[in-house]
Amino acid sequence: MVSKSWIKKLFNEIKQWVSDGIIDSSQEARIKSHYAGRLEYGRLINTITTLGSILVGLGVLLFVASNWDKLGRAVKITIIFSVTSLFNLAGYYFRNVKKNHPGLSQGFFLMGAFSFGAGIWLIAQIYQIHYNFSGGILFWILGILPLVYIYRLWTVLSLSSILSFIWLCSYQSYYFQRAGYGFFILLAVILFFCYKQGQRFPLFVMIAAVASWLGHFWFLEFYRAELFSEANAIIAHLVFAIVFIALGFILYALGVYHLARKQFGKFSFLYKFLGIIFICLPAYSLSFAHHYDDYTRGVYPLKVGLVIGFLFILAISISLYLRNLSRKEGRNSQEINLVLCVICATIFAVAVSLMLPRFTSLCFNIILFIETLGFMYLGFIKHSEGIFRLSIVIFFVNVLSRYFDIFWKMMPRSLLFIFGGIILIAGAIFADSKRRQIEERMHEG
Repeated sequence: MVSKSWIKKLFNEIKQWVSDGIIDSSQEARIKSHYAGRLEYGRLINTITTLGSILVGLGVLLFVASNWDKLGRAVKITIIFSVTSLFNLAGYYFRNVKKNHPGLSQGFFLMGAFSFGAGIWLIAQIYQIHYNFSGGILFWILGILPLVYIYRLWTVLSLSSILSFIWLCSYQSYYFQRAGYGFFILLAVILFFCYKQGQRFPLFVMIAAVASWLGHFWFLEFYRAELFSEANAIIAHLVFAIVFIALGFILYALGVYHLARKQFGKFSFLYKFLGIIFICLPAYSLSFAHHYDDYTRGVYPLKVGLVIGFLFILAISISLYLRNLSRKEGRNSQEINLVLCVICATIFAVAVSLMLPRFTSLCFNIILFIETLGFMYLGFIKHSEGIFRLSIVIFFVNVLSRYFDIFWKMMPRSLLFIFGGIILIAGAIFADSKRRQIEERMHEG
């Protein structure tokens, strides 16, 4: 079976063959057309067979569920173990015996993982075992992770990442006063499998889980210190946003690092994309002037301040390491230099905002403007349409917000709508034409 990664490697080799004169451009086109067709067909068949096996599994589970109340305890236990074993045996058969049906194997293993999770709660219900939801989810994750290790199952890995996120949320709800540091052990295991198998979706889910953990950590520390009050709302919001901005810089720096390492290159865009979102959206939330009309100075927990300091130091350390690495390898370090400048400017804005919260809106309006223009420029020089388009979207959302936030009271409503509409239409046409020109240059590059 021809894999997607193998075809990508072949296409890269073909380019080198053409440049070396081994084959001509017409032969290159015929080879690419042949294997591109096989790739799409193989992916379609695998998708259909995976969905088919999932439907069969759901049918079996629903049939058992519809007759569940009529069965005795021994029969129920037998069915639970039998169904789970049959799904996994079917997955093993189509993976190791009938090796040309990977889609069926993935589907049956996934249904085996689902039936294992269902069996946990059914057995607890049959024997009246007291349990909490987070404990059952954790046991489910630990039970299916060996399948990910042995058979490299991307479907079960994706399920494990989603369950890890659910476990974290349920654990934090059930044990509210605990930070849940054990999550990072689970995070390390899932990340190991993500990198080993080259899977981006579970990596995305785990990054979202890290953001959720940071949000709970912030809330918990403010709650313990009894700092949630109207007088302290500005500082609480400011600190919350700064935590995620620091995380965003770490993610973007990791994206630059992954791009410099060919074996991890496929993860680069995900890290950069999420990094820009975590950098810009919190800064955008701090850019509204009316938040600071009734300013009163507040305080924040020491632990949260230490976490913010640690995150910013980590972001700067990774960036400096990447800059030195780029110089040693003779590569252009323009991107990481620009990121370092933005980090330093953000730290300055953070310091000013913590000491003088009345200037928070001004500082982060300036920072957000610099960030969006900087990321647009980076998307252009790196030929990344996704980064470029995301930066444009953030830029125009910010401009539109400032239109309503700042200029709303500066002129009569009718004139405001007329002039504002004209400016927005003209700006949209101009920006769209420039976007097309830049994207054409990217394709040429």
